[in-house]
Amino acid sequence: MADTAITTLVPDPQVAEECGGVTLMTLWRWDKSKKMKALGWPPKVNVNGRNYRNRAKLEGFKAKLEALAERGGK
Repeated sequence: MADTAITTLVPDPQVAEECGGVTLMTLWRWDKSKKMKALGWPPKVNVNGRNYRNRAKLEGFKAKLEALAERGGK
């Protein structure tokens, strides 16, 4: 039996809260931003008309932001 990785999807309202309480409109803007994509902003996954993000990719994005903040934005 092969190992299967379970992908956890996080709904966008929860993502917005985890990202400092930004709005859903901000997430939409980040989806369009080349700079945010370069930082690893996870693409949305649409399920039944609702947007979700991959938990592992979201955590990677947040880790990159923390590292960037520790370096002073450089």
